[in-house]
Amino acid sequence: MKKLDRAWIWAVLAVGWMAFIYALSDRPAGDFDDANDAVSGLPFESVIVHVALYFILSVFVLRAFVLLRPVTEGLIAYSTIFVALVYGVLDEFHQSSVEGRASEVIDVVADVSGAVLVVVFWFFLKRYRAKPDVESGDD
Repeated sequence: MKKLDRAWIWAVLAVGWMAFIYALSDRPAGDFDDANDAVSGLPFESVIVHVALYFILSVFVLRAFVLLRPVTEGLIAYSTIFVALVYGVLDEFHQSSVEGRASEVIDVVADVSGAVLVVVFWFFLKRYRAKPDVESGDD
């Protein structure tokens, strides 16, 4: 077994990433002025950041679930999205108590969108890998 194929490594990465997201949410709004200036030209910059953060979290969570193989692929997919949803809601609830920060539904939608992207990519990757190799001379 490869060292990266151990579920606990991916679970620790997921928890560590959750701590990183929590640390970002725990900072007052004024701490992000420089970052806001850097991405101010992007449309929906807050949404893009949320999608990216929860995309990475969902990669870690999905990989841990896949390696554990506790249930069917469908339930793994739903569980990955559910983890992102629950953590996104809890993160927004926490963020609402931080000075200068607000809790927004669009942020939770962006969080879940990041997880859905991971699941969709996973299904496409599984489908791509499952196709038999077709040689170009056989009829």
